[in-house]
Amino acid sequence: MKLQRVMFVGVLLIAPGWSIRSLLELQRSVTMQGVFDSTVSFTEAQVFIHLLICLLALWIIGELSLEVWRHRFRRGSSAGVVWSHNRLRITLLGLLAVTAHSSTHEREHRPITNEPTMPIGVLLSPAIATLLLKEILQRRRAQIRSHHLPDVMTCDEMILLSTAHEIADSDLGLELVGTLDESIPVVSELLAAVERPLVPTEVSPILEEPSLIVRVYGYPEVKTRSGERAIFRKKRALELVVWLSLNRDRPRRSAARTALWQVDVNDSTFSTIVSDMRRGIADIEPSVDRAELVPTTYSDELLLSPCVVTDYDILVRALRKFREDYSYWELLRDALREVRDVPFSGTAYEWADLDGTTTRLIIVAMQAAQELAEYAMSRGDAELMNVAVSAGLRVMPGCEELLQIQQSFIPTLVTKG
Repeated sequence: MKLQRVMFVGVLLIAPGWSIRSLLELQRSVTMQGVFDSTVSFTEAQVFIHLLICLLALWIIGELSLEVWRHRFRRGSSAGVVWSHNRLRITLLGLLAVTAHSSTHEREHRPITNEPTMPIGVLLSPAIATLLLKEILQRRRAQIRSHHLPDVMTCDEMILLSTAHEIADSDLGLELVGTLDESIPVVSELLAAVERPLVPTEVSPILEEPSLIVRVYGYPEVKTRSGERAIFRKKRALELVVWLSLNRDRPRRSAARTALWQVDVNDSTFSTIVSDMRRGIADIEPSVDRAELVPTTYSDELLLSPCVVTDYDILVRALRKFREDYSYWELLRDALREVRDVPFSGTAYEWADLDGTTTRLIIVAMQAAQELAEYAMSRGDAELMNVAVSAGLRVMPGCEELLQIQQSFIPTLVTKG
């Protein structure tokens, strides 16, 4: 009997103490905005359970104190009566505590990678890392000018790039002096990855009528085909859905965290971002089951439904069909009309600039604009030529190739006139 009372006292003291500590850790992950909406995130549910534990513990302590005070002036011991009345409540308190602190489906697990023989921090100083990032950006700009499509970086290369970025950010007050030593293993490996050309592969088919379109040409946004725009409480949620829609070959939580954050992000923070992303895209498309848009997984996978595509995917498909058969020129024209601006305009998606995503988006849009403009010129279609040239100039203002096509079209119009 005494052992049981000791266990009850332990639960009564440890459970609320543990929950108070958890609430302090979760306070940065939960905001009052949207707490009372129809959607409850996993983190919000955790907070509610911890609050319930604290309130239940306070109630039990109050009941125990009251009963002890009542029986204080009565004859005989009342300890057994006091504990027997609260046995069920304390048991419930213990079960809630176990539930709150058990592993859950939203818990994130970072994959264990093999440690390199020499830490990258030893090989790269902040100055060298900064020179490396500057060199990568310069080569990306050169690729755009030469229309050199870069290959997609592997996960290991992205980890190296993210680490180099973190090292460069560790001392922003450095003055860049000297030249980059390309003989350093990490430097040579990343520069080789940057210069590696994209190997043509079979393009994954996309739905003819997707439910949601992630627009990346211009400021990113998620829209339905009818034009309704998704609203996210956190900018990171929008950035995450953009990254997932552009990296379907590696839909993993660890890869997303490496790309979007140069430093390790708290698990509860990332869970909140995932929940906000899921809520934002599900709210505007009720016809699709919420569980299908971003399926809940028990692994490192973070899948995005095939009914969510980017305007880049639509443009790639239209360009491929146009190259196979010129009769698809209207499909390519409609895709180019949706090109609003430079990719990710108005954002600071550094991962997109460094890993070649921005470069690939610009080059594909320029190729589509130029090929459709040349086709329009062969047909003498001034309106179609203007649509193509305008789209290309929105992506790359001042492009000489497109301006030459536009200028060469003027004598044709004068002659016909």
